[in-house]
Amino acid sequence: MAAPRLPWWGAALSVVLLLALAVWTFRARGRDSAAAAALWPPLHLMIAATGSLASPLAPLAVGWAGVFARRAPPASILPAAAAAAALGIVGDWVDGTVPAPAVVLRWILLMAVAAGLASWIAGGASARPRTKAAPVEPADPRPRRSGVATDAEAVETALATVMRATDAHEAALWRAEGEGEERTAALLSRVAAPDVEAPDSPVPLAGHPFAWAVDERLPQRIERGKKDLPSPWAAEMLLVPVETDERVLVLALGYPGMVPPGAETAAARAGHHLATLLGLLKTRQAVRRAEGGMRALAEAVRTLPGELGLDRFAAQLAAAVRQGTGAAGAGVALVTDDGGRGKVLHVSGESVPMDAEAFGEGESRLALAVKHGVELRHADLRKAGDRLPLLTAAERWEAPPRSAAVLPLMLDGRAMGAVAVWHPEPGRLGDREMEIARMLCSVAPLPMRSARRFEALDQRASTDPLTGLANRSTFEARLASLSGYYDRYARPFSVVALDVDFFKKFNDTWGHEAGDRVLQHVAELLRSTVRDVDLPARLGGEEFVVLLPETGVGQAAEAAERIRRSLEAGTVDYNGQRLSVTASLGVSACPDCTASPAEVLGQADAALYRAKDAGRNRVSVAPKLETPVPAEP
Repeated sequence: MAAPRLPWWGAALSVVLLLALAVWTFRARGRDSAAAAALWPPLHLMIAATGSLASPLAPLAVGWAGVFARRAPPASILPAAAAAAALGIVGDWVDGTVPAPAVVLRWILLMAVAAGLASWIAGGASARPRTKAAPVEPADPRPRRSGVATDAEAVETALATVMRATDAHEAALWRAEGEGEERTAALLSRVAAPDVEAPDSPVPLAGHPFAWAVDERLPQRIERGKKDLPSPWAAEMLLVPVETDERVLVLALGYPGMVPPGAETAAARAGHHLATLLGLLKTRQAVRRAEGGMRALAEAVRTLPGELGLDRFAAQLAAAVRQGTGAAGAGVALVTDDGGRGKVLHVSGESVPMDAEAFGEGESRLALAVKHGVELRHADLRKAGDRLPLLTAAERWEAPPRSAAVLPLMLDGRAMGAVAVWHPEPGRLGDREMEIARMLCSVAPLPMRSARRFEALDQRASTDPLTGLANRSTFEARLASLSGYYDRYARPFSVVALDVDFFKKFNDTWGHEAGDRVLQHVAELLRSTVRDVDLPARLGGEEFVVLLPETGVGQAAEAAERIRRSLEAGTVDYNGQRLSVTASLGVSACPDCTASPAEVLGQADAALYRAKDAGRNRVSVAPKLETPVPAEP
């Protein structure tokens, strides 16, 4: 079959057309997909003019297929192949040396192979399919109040609109954080077409195009090169600065191939619209915080004066301060002595420290605020010249605070406590938030003093003033509670009764002050020997008792023996004298020794007197029931 050839004028016209389109493509810097598509037909005209399939220019088709596949949008591959086939058929028809059906079949086969090759290369150019981005709606919408979208939903909806307007496969909003070489870009919000891989966050800004968009505030168009793009799957991206009152954000649009015509202009407009939206959202947040502050203040004025429990008062005050200021966490502290030492009563919030309990004089920002009665405020703790902890020296944070403030609770010219607020982001405690915090702290001191006085009265009413142990009324109330619990659930409990041996001798020989010191020694030993769930108490005189919940008679006897040995091994120092102290102990348990909870204390007391009659300094156990009532497991 003779090779079809075009007339000389047809070949010359093809060359001129090819050169013109090449100049156009070069001036467009290879970014216009229309230029890539336009160069396909002239290339095949040149091949047809120089021998068709036998042309020495045929290998150019393979190379151009690769270039075209990487530059052109997927939808243009098939139309370009069809146009090239049509021009080739016309060229052969003009030559007239090949029957028309064979010409048509040959060119269709040639263009089908070329189009298939281009599609295969295009599939390898990107890890993601090059389909037109489908409309994206924010996923998993959160519950709304009165039909009003949350701030996050509003931003996601705006990004979805931008993605559709710019024909992107991904639209993301980034924020620069940190300073100097440690600056990074953190992902704030993102929407994307299905199956598009999420970018890594944060991205180091040193030498990255993100830094140019933030620092120079100029749009950037970047291609995949030596440095990976924020979205690894993307071949090209548009970076548009979004200026807000606080900082410059970056709108990043990702494309698997070339950026389509008109996308840059649409992206620039989208940046302005996003800046406006973020400004409106910030205004709405400020209004909400102001409303929340007023509600918190009104609620504090209504509830704080009536709260008599110091811990509950601290919890309510911390909650009110968090609500009023929008802080991530808040804590309330109480000053315990004139030296500026104290303890943290309560911390709450999304970000709270661990092991923040007692603070010493001047060892933290909280301690400094209460010692000097001054307000401390930090827009960014990382920029503070010192390394003082916020609350206590032992505090540990999972998310260290950046912005923080400490406000003393002043009464009669002295700080009786303090309130601390914090947030993991810098600059979150502005003038409006501080004003709300000051108003809340101004109404707190008087009810805090009342709660503290009530707690002291309650402490005196429930404890023995000499030893600090629970008194008889407190013990009897707890025993009644355990008895009721036994009646309902049959859970075991035990009682250990203790009486100091020859106590009268201490009073008669060394005086009542020595006797008091002996009783305090016994109380200290009981506190250090029994469990936290156990209740040691002083019933009166030299008689003590320990209530042990969830304890059988055997375990109670072992606990009593530990107490006896500890007393026997220790001494009391009084005016240079080392006084030896021993005690007799009696043990009873329910249901091991009696089926009636009301009899346990009497049985333990009877066992105590048996220990005294047997020679003192020993433990005696009430006899067990022959058929004990089994306790539920």
